Amino acid sequence: MASREGCLKVLLIVLNVLLTLVGIAFIAFSVYELNNVSAGTFQHVAIVVQIFVGTFVVLSSFLGCFAGARLSLSLIWSFVSCMLILIGLQVYIIVAAHVTDYVERSRTDFLALWADQRRSKERIAFIEQKYTCCGQSGPQDYILQGVGFPLSCYEDKERLQSKLYGNGCLEAVQSHATDNLIYGLISKWLLFALELGALGAATHLGITVRNKQRRERF
Repeated sequence: MASREGCLKVLLIVLNVLLTLVGIAFIAFSVYELNNVSAGTFQHVAIVVQIFVGTFVVLSSFLGCFAGARLSLSLIWSFVSCMLILIGLQVYIIVAAHVTDYVERSRTDFLALWADQRRSKERIAFIEQKYTCCGQSGPQDYILQGVGFPLSCYEDKERLQSKLYGNGCLEAVQSHATDNLIYGLISKWLLFALELGALGAATHLGITVRNKQRRERF
């Protein structure tokens, strides 16, 4: 029995260390993406939710490590409650990720920026530099508008024909959204698996500690 309790204790601590690392990586990736999207867009709201979930994961994993080290029933069951809440949130996030067309969302957001170029000038310039693109469909968009190419359409912002970006930004942001969706789903499923494992280990450990305490009373 002591051996089983010790194995569950180690397993719970290891899983929570992994949860901490994944949670921190989740937060870091989300913060990076938050700086690359426009405030108020669907992507912006989704990333804020991801940061909240990541923070909750890290805090809960600290609780799990402490509960495993102390073998405290109250802490273990508190951790189990946190995992149940997190798993519920994670199920919702995964379902939403599968049913939401992030590519279409990114397309809509960019077209909205392009439709109001005067107010979105800085944002469009940022996208052009980040994705090494120019205009909506290509440099010809600026030619059709009768204006010159902005510096953001050039590599290193050097106004040389050889450094002019030839790809359009609409295609670039959609491609970026596709890549983010793949990596995002992988991280979400990994986090979900770790949460399930931590929940199972904590539940078994809690039952084992409770049964041990009952036997010691008699």
